[in-house]
Amino acid sequence: MASERITTLAIADRIQLAINNAKSVPFTSKVMVEKDELTKLLTQMNASMPENLALADQVLEEKQQILEESRRTAESTTREAAQQARTAVENANDAANATIADAQNRASEMLRNATDQANAMVADAQNRANAMIADAQARAQQLVADSEIIARAQAEAQEMLESTHRECEDFSARVHASVAQMMDHADMGLSQQLDSLRALRQEIGNQ
Repeated sequence: MASERITTLAIADRIQLAINNAKSVPFTSKVMVEKDELTKLLTQMNASMPENLALADQVLEEKQQILEESRRTAESTTREAAQQARTAVENANDAANATIADAQNRASEMLRNATDQANAMVADAQNRANAMIADAQARAQQLVADSEIIARAQAEAQEMLESTHRECEDFSARVHASVAQMMDHADMGLSQQLDSLRALRQEIGNQ
């Protein structure tokens, strides 16, 4: 088939060469060619034409077959690619769903842990607050008791101070009375001694 195509092309080249080598007709665009040679070449070309047409039909048929096969291959490839794509999408969806489910489980677990920790912290804080309130109440009650004790102590101290003051006044009065009595006795003794001295002087003077 390739040799027939080359032969046909070779005949066409020979015809073109004959035209190029033909003598020009003066004052025209026409040329004079060898009729016998050109006829021979045309006869050879006409003889090769059915084979060329058959070859062309065969080539066209092969082309159609190639196109059909390519179309079927393309459709098969497309279907296979589509199936692979659907499978990939399904696998991706499954993987995504699994990932989402795992993430949701992890989030739920973290939320439970955080809630438990928060509840524990709140309970501990509440216990601490209750303990602080109880301690503050106890301290307040103790302070009230201490205040009452202090008030009683102050009252007793004030009473003792007043009693001591009264006793001091009584003692001072008794001391003053004793001193006055002693002074009276001293005055009486001195007076008696003076009287004795006067009597003695008078007696001496009379002698």
